[in-house]
Amino acid sequence: MRLLFVEDDTTFAREVEPALARHCDDVAWVRSRNSALLALANTSFDLIILDRKLPTADDVLDDHEEHGWAIFQSIRERSPGTPVWFLTGTEDPDFAADINNEYGKTADLHGHGPAEQMYRVFWKRRISDCLRAVARFAEERIVLEGIAITQPANLQLNADECRVLRLYTRRNLGSLAVVSSLNGGLSNSRVLKVFVKAADQRILATAAAKVAPLAMTNDEGQRYRSNILRLRPGGFPQLAATIDVGAGNTGGLFYGMVGDDVESLFDRLVAGHAVVPDVPPQLRALCAPWYQARRVETVTVGQIRRRFISDTKLHEKQAELDGIDVTGIEARQVSAAGCCQHRDLHCANVVFDERGLPMLIDFGDTGASFAATDPVTLELSTIFHSQHATLPVGWPTEENLASWHDLGGFSAGCPFPAFIAACRTWANAEAASVDEVVAVAYSYAVRQLKYEDTNKVLARALIRSCLQYFA
Repeated sequence: MRLLFVEDDTTFAREVEPALARHCDDVAWVRSRNSALLALANTSFDLIILDRKLPTADDVLDDHEEHGWAIFQSIRERSPGTPVWFLTGTEDPDFAADINNEYGKTADLHGHGPAEQMYRVFWKRRISDCLRAVARFAEERIVLEGIAITQPANLQLNADECRVLRLYTRRNLGSLAVVSSLNGGLSNSRVLKVFVKAADQRILATAAAKVAPLAMTNDEGQRYRSNILRLRPGGFPQLAATIDVGAGNTGGLFYGMVGDDVESLFDRLVAGHAVVPDVPPQLRALCAPWYQARRVETVTVGQIRRRFISDTKLHEKQAELDGIDVTGIEARQVSAAGCCQHRDLHCANVVFDERGLPMLIDFGDTGASFAATDPVTLELSTIFHSQHATLPVGWPTEENLASWHDLGGFSAGCPFPAFIAACRTWANAEAASVDEVVAVAYSYAVRQLKYEDTNKVLARALIRSCLQYFA
């Protein structure tokens, strides 16, 4: 258990620190506002014990209550899942009442049910009260850390990500979490398959989990409530649990799945599953409420491209265009249908549980876009997503991408041409025009230029195909 002790009185700190260390394996002591903020920027803590009256910097005689308050507010902003206990010699009942009234947040900090106060006030003359509370807190952390996590060697979850998984496992009365990656995710975001097991290996819960910084999980939770719940039931997993406290600045969203065998659309493409061509029309039907609210408008291709990659990012990657002049296509006006889209609908974000129907996961980007975005993204993820390497080799070639706007030439040699055709049918059916479909493909290709691990040769071939169409 990691504890941050913020106290400028060296004598008092020297007396209290050994008592804290009996319950915590890592007690960090700092003496000022600046030192505390530096420690918080570099380390995640399980608990913070904070004096009110502190100086701005070590050995500076400007101690004031506003400096302790500044630390508290910084913690609430930057690490809102971390509990803070004030330990102060200024016995001000109004302060304790204000903390309770204005900041009286309670939460399940240890994953065992009862909600506890996130922010508490202790008086220094009654230090024993604080030490007993620390002991109880540490005991709960020991129980939590006793939950095992099994993960593949290449996953390498950090301590806070493991804490989120342990909290979810304890909530489900499990003793083991078996974890694997569903789509790789971004560097600071994980999309995971989680099995919670009892000691006798019974599966107690199955989930598709998003584990990420709290700002990202809070944002996705809001997008889920605003956009995903509008879709037809059965096409997305229900949000079963939210972990937003107890793991520093890391949180988790756990979507319930059925059964112990969850696979992605990439898995089914690799296996040559017979019903793969049925998936695009099923997803289109699922997203019908989004398309029913679409608005047709005239926009430039540049406006569509900015939904995929900003002007500044494109400027940074200008050299990756390798001399391709996109000025003309960016200014071209097209008829496009604006509506809500998943906006990251690659084949790893389409999963199947034991019911066998496709479901959407990972809603962190869901929001306003253009109607061709999801089907085009789904189609092209077979080429540009990191998991494309699991698919049969040999397709596509640069010549295939150069013919993207001609479906026959593009899909020649493809091991799953019916799936590609179904994606294209979906795009053409929902877009306001074929121009919109090509503009979205162009925008998707340009975005690939900013990633280090994508095939730039194929991306440029796709850009040239889109330019040829508009020419």
